[in-house]
Amino acid sequence: MSDNKLRVFADLHHGDLYYSLILLFEKRLGMNLYRPIGLDWFKKGFWKIAEPYGNPPDTIGQYLEPPSVEKSANWVSRYGDSQLVDDIYYIPARAPDGFYTQKAITLEKFLTMDFDIIIASYLGHEECYSKLVSKYKPNAKFIFQLGNIGWQPRWAKNVLLAMDFDMPPNINYIKYYPEHHEDYSYIPPTNHNIVKSFINCMTNNYPEDLAWFLKYEKLLPESMFKMHGILGRDGVISNDLMPQVMKESAFVWHVKCLGSGGFIPRQAMSCGRPVITRTSYAHQFRVLERNLYEDSVNCIDLDAGTEQENIEKIKYFMQPDNHLRLCESTIEDFNQKVNFEEEAKKIKAWLETLK
Repeated sequence: MSDNKLRVFADLHHGDLYYSLILLFEKRLGMNLYRPIGLDWFKKGFWKIAEPYGNPPDTIGQYLEPPSVEKSANWVSRYGDSQLVDDIYYIPARAPDGFYTQKAITLEKFLTMDFDIIIASYLGHEECYSKLVSKYKPNAKFIFQLGNIGWQPRWAKNVLLAMDFDMPPNINYIKYYPEHHEDYSYIPPTNHNIVKSFINCMTNNYPEDLAWFLKYEKLLPESMFKMHGILGRDGVISNDLMPQVMKESAFVWHVKCLGSGGFIPRQAMSCGRPVITRTSYAHQFRVLERNLYEDSVNCIDLDAGTEQENIEKIKYFMQPDNHLRLCESTIEDFNQKVNFEEEAKKIKAWLETLK
C-alpha cells in the first residue's frame, strides 16, 4: 500500500455505519474514504442493497441518485447542497452537530482512480465487491465489514468484525466496536420514567419484540413508553437529533430478537442511559455488545429475573436517586470497556497485515 493519504472505498447501506467508517479511516487514520453514487453501480451489478425488495427505483435512487437530478424530500432531509469537483461529489451529510462530508464517485470515476482498500459492509456485497477488486483493482486489499449477522466469509480474506465470534484460521480479522458521533455523551438525566425504543420496523417485522414492549408498557402504567424508528408509532428520529432524544430518555428499550446489539445500545451507554434488554438474544447471535451488558450496572436484563422481579427492578431504578446512580454507573462502565482511540491504533497495525 502507498504511504500517504491512503484511499479507501466502501459501500453505503447504513448511515451510522458509514459515519463510523468516516471516523475510523478519515478522522483517526488520516485516509480518504469514498462511496458509490450513480446508477451504473446498480446496472453493472455492484450495488445490491435493494435486491431483497425487488429493486424498487425509489430505494435505488435514495442511495445512488446523483444530486444533479431533481432532489427528493428524502435527499433534502439527509443531505445539504453538494459540490462536484474533478468528478467527485462532495456531499454534506447530516450529523448531530451539523454536517460532515461524504465523497461520492461514479463507477466511471472509480475505474480511473487507485485504491488501497475496498470495503464491503453489506452481506450481499461480499461476492460482487470481491469481483470488483479482482477485475478492476487487483492491487487493492479487500475487507469485509461484518456487523450484526453471523456469517462465515466466502470470498473475503480480511474481516473487520463487530461481532463476538471467531473466524476460520484462513481469515485475517480483528474485532472492534464501530465508533459513533461524539454528541453521544453523558449528561445527568432530566427525567426518570421515560422509556424509548429506537428499533426500526418493530410494529411490522418483529412481532415478538413488539409483544415484549407492549407487555411492559402495560405493566408500568406510571411510565411513558415511546416507540421510535421506521413504522414506530412515535415517529422516526433523524440522525442529527438522535443524541438529544436519547439523552431525554431515562432508559433505552432494546429487546431485539435478532441480536440486541448494534449502534443503539452503545450510543445509549455512551449517553449514560441504561438499556432494557434481553441478553439471551445478544448471546444467541454473538453480538459484541454481550460483553458490555451487566445487569444493574448498565442495563436491566429481563432474562435475569421473573416478570414481577423485573417490574420491581425497573420501578426501583426509576426512583430519581437510584436512576442517577445507574446512569453514572452506565457511563463509567462504558468508558472502561470501550476506547475508540486505542481500537483505531490496533486497526492501523492490523491493516499492515491485510492479505
